[in-house]
Amino acid sequence: MLVTGIKVTLILAAATTIFSLVLGTIVAILRISTITVFRALGTLYVEIFRNVPGLFWILFFYFIFPELLPEEWGQALNGYIYYPVVAGIAGLTVDNASYVSDILRSGRLSIPHGQREAAISSGLSRVQQYVHVLLPQMFRATLPPLGTRMVHNFKNTSLCMAISAPELTWATQNIESITFRGIEATTIATLFYVGLAGIMGAIIITLEKVLRIDVSAKKNSKIQ
Repeated sequence: MLVTGIKVTLILAAATTIFSLVLGTIVAILRISTITVFRALGTLYVEIFRNVPGLFWILFFYFIFPELLPEEWGQALNGYIYYPVVAGIAGLTVDNASYVSDILRSGRLSIPHGQREAAISSGLSRVQQYVHVLLPQMFRATLPPLGTRMVHNFKNTSLCMAISAPELTWATQNIESITFRGIEATTIATLFYVGLAGIMGAIIITLEKVLRIDVSAKKNSKIQ
């Protein structure tokens, strides 16, 4: 049961990290768009999903979302054995994406305006400006907070126990209720969470060194 819990936790963490990064990037681009409608849509998304607890969105996709679909589709989802995992991925993704968009937006604002002008003068299209000039700098500038956010998202996978997704915390609770060996199960789960979070942190630190991101210099420049 613990092995299954670890597998599901890894699936939840990997899927939500990827999906929220993609969705958060799209929302961040909308928020810094010069088109008023796009900017309003991006801002509305962030205000809605950031100001509501992540657990609510997990419950929403599990209990409410199927009811909003045509009856046959809703029944098919409710009957799908892995739907708790799917609902957990959806809920964590939309929640985490709102924070990712905020982080990336701050990264865009830190890029000198001359970078955009240079890209325009080079004849790059709007998409090419983002792909080749802006997005690489946005991700590089925001790597430390993005990494911290993804570690937090990994820990939030434990919230999926509320909809009986068989992740590690749910598995630990079930082992306790069935075998009364909660101390052993909790110890293993704790070591897994601490270990994986530590590995993720080490990867981020390594990337900072490889990309030569001086966090202390940024902090000092902001203070000055």
